[in-house]
Amino acid sequence: MGVACLYSLIGIPCLYNGTEQGLHGLGGHDLAVREALWGKPGNPFDRQHPFYKAIAQIAKVRAKQPALRYGRQFFRPLSGDGVHFGISPFDGGVLAFSRILDNQEVLVVANTNASQPFSGEVIVDSALNGDNDKIDLLFSNNAQPQPPGRASTKVGGSVEIHEVNGAITNGPARVVRVSLRPMEVQLLRKAS
Repeated sequence: MGVACLYSLIGIPCLYNGTEQGLHGLGGHDLAVREALWGKPGNPFDRQHPFYKAIAQIAKVRAKQPALRYGRQFFRPLSGDGVHFGISPFDGGVLAFSRILDNQEVLVVANTNASQPFSGEVIVDSALNGDNDKIDLLFSNNAQPQPPGRASTKVGGSVEIHEVNGAITNGPARVVRVSLRPMEVQLLRKAS
């Protein structure tokens, strides 16, 4: 989840050597530290390691989505009840942001709670996502992710959007419904 967010944020992603092999630097044995990469017999890089494979998938998505490399970044209000939107009030937190370049928006939603799922709606750009547009799942770190809903419109007066500056607006708003398991991240984009 953390690596997917890192590869989606503004800037050039940088991984510490050994992350792709699950080397964490903890424990009482040499195979937990990155230096073990140079002392392991045979090929030191396990291309079948789950982290290696996931990072390769994330990098492929980043390479195919110019918005993830060059786009502006906007944090997105979200809601668990479909009415009250704002920065995550949920235990453990839910991170939601978009990267926008020209007419492309990639939405990144990460449920950072280690034990509770998240189901709710996230506001997206209404000029780039039409009402009832299909939303594609570009990446999830979950083997069986729940696909996102179609973009839909919350009519003016039906929502309460708490802005970062303290202002409250009441819509309209374009939203996408998402369901994430604990520690799941999803990268989403309007279908081409």
